[in-house]
Amino acid sequence: AMTWLGMSSPSFRGASIGLMAVVSAGLARVVHAEEEEPASPKDIAIAATLIGAVSFQMGMMYLTNHRDKDMRKYTYLVINQTVSIFCAVLMFSTFNDIVQSKFLEGLAPEVKVAVNLGHMLVWYATLQLSLAWVCGVFGKEPTSLERARSHVKCFGTLLAHITGFASINAWGSLQQIDFFSSSPWHAFLIFPISFAGQFMLQRATDVLRYKISMLDGDRSEFEELWDEETEEFENDIMGLTLSFNLTQAIRYANSNYLPNQEGIEPMEVLSTHTDVQIQRLWCVAFSFAIFLGCMIYFSEDEDEEGHAHAHAHAHAHGHGGAADHSEGGHGNGVHGNNLRDSEAGVATVATPVVEEHVIPCFMVEFRKRSWEGTMLAWTMGFAWCCFYSARMSLARFEVLQDDMELAMALTLTISFVSFGCIRVLDIIADLDCTGPRVDKTIIEIINAFGLIVGFGWEQTFDQAVESLASASSSPHLAKFVLAVFCVLVIVPAWYQFILPMAITQSWEWGFIVHNLDDEHEQERLKKAFDFLEEKRRIHSLKQNGEHHGAEHDYNKLTGDEAGIIEELREKNRRLELALETCRTLLKESGR
Repeated sequence: AMTWLGMSSPSFRGASIGLMAVVSAGLARVVHAEEEEPASPKDIAIAATLIGAVSFQMGMMYLTNHRDKDMRKYTYLVINQTVSIFCAVLMFSTFNDIVQSKFLEGLAPEVKVAVNLGHMLVWYATLQLSLAWVCGVFGKEPTSLERARSHVKCFGTLLAHITGFASINAWGSLQQIDFFSSSPWHAFLIFPISFAGQFMLQRATDVLRYKISMLDGDRSEFEELWDEETEEFENDIMGLTLSFNLTQAIRYANSNYLPNQEGIEPMEVLSTHTDVQIQRLWCVAFSFAIFLGCMIYFSEDEDEEGHAHAHAHAHAHGHGGAADHSEGGHGNGVHGNNLRDSEAGVATVATPVVEEHVIPCFMVEFRKRSWEGTMLAWTMGFAWCCFYSARMSLARFEVLQDDMELAMALTLTISFVSFGCIRVLDIIADLDCTGPRVDKTIIEIINAFGLIVGFGWEQTFDQAVESLASASSSPHLAKFVLAVFCVLVIVPAWYQFILPMAITQSWEWGFIVHNLDDEHEQERLKKAFDFLEEKRRIHSLKQNGEHHGAEHDYNKLTGDEAGIIEELREKNRRLELALETCRTLLKESGR
């Protein structure tokens, strides 16, 4: 049973390291309390952070080399998400700190809301313009679609997360004014208000992108990339906004205390939550997962119905004739995939938008965006509720009632539990009895667990930066310097080594190919090719029984011939895949 669940695999060993770090952090105070000179809270926090960081890194080494390819993929996706969220929050909090200290001190709450909304709009416009520049809509056209897509993923992911947290801050500040904070029911009103605001922004930028891309009467593949990727990032912004605002109102109704616009409660409030309040929030989290599963399970029928309805209004869109965007016109295919299918039709169209036909298109777009936004809200709401439920649970332990210790213990705990849940869900998804819809639901829930890990490490990093900045005579300047340092060190490494592993199939064979025109890169691939050929030859000899002595020793060490054969076959399959990749890359490089 332990082998079937993967407990004898690297994932269990990695999770065990994380659990050990959590226990070590929690017992640190107890151990030092029995000594003659107990350590200070600062010493214990540093020790817990050190143990936790090293344990997490070693755990990731096990998981990124897991024998199950899906676990390797999910691990790289979680790491990618965690690093991007951390960098985005650090950059946003730095700029927001400047805005708060320079412009908002002493102003009325309503004026602060207006400034925060303006701050959000600045980032929203930055996202649109940056992706347009990357895709060559303004300026020089990229050399290749693949390179443009990588740049879009890098800049888009960072800017979308920054804009998402700016949106959380803006609508959260509105939730804090007297009318909305007077009761939980008033706080819930922010959910539809923020949806309306985000949807109108999406609608405006959607039309604007179409008009810009059709200025020359044609729609290039780079302009399609700009539109479909920007639309996806806009959905992420809406999901972050709706989920956080909804979670804030739920927490207010649950404990009769509204956290601040960043979702933080004072330790004297956080540590006094009752068992019933914690259990209720856990129940809400599981309810979100159930709603998400139901929506995903029936989403195929919804998509088909939506596509049929969109097709009925294709002429009414005013974006072209019958050949233009046959499934709902501009932006109505899921993530813009249908735009490529109608590229030939778009090339012949130069008709302006007909004003009288805007309303049918508006309703189609409203229906589609509402569906996608709600699904993302349930996914991220599940992650937020699980995160805050776990935080409330751990804060009740007296030994963890220090901000840094609580953040570190919480992050390691939810990382351990999340990767364990991901492993179990992955095993269920691999079963033959689960259909495509069930598998799709499981994958979305796995993504939600990845968000929980990302939120946990983001809060820990944010607390670490706050602690370091508070020790300086100029906290605002110190925070800015730390943010610049982290961005300069982390973002390039994330872009070069982590992001490609997550958005390509590099997680499958475990290495990244950067530039085939580089001689050093070609030489590296040639060495890898030769090494894989040799490994493949050795494995073939073992499987064919030609090295009886070596195989006998190997069997004697393992003790399970059937398991050895299966393990060799899996290794050989991975070697063949990597070998085929090397052949393709070397052929492309002309070697």
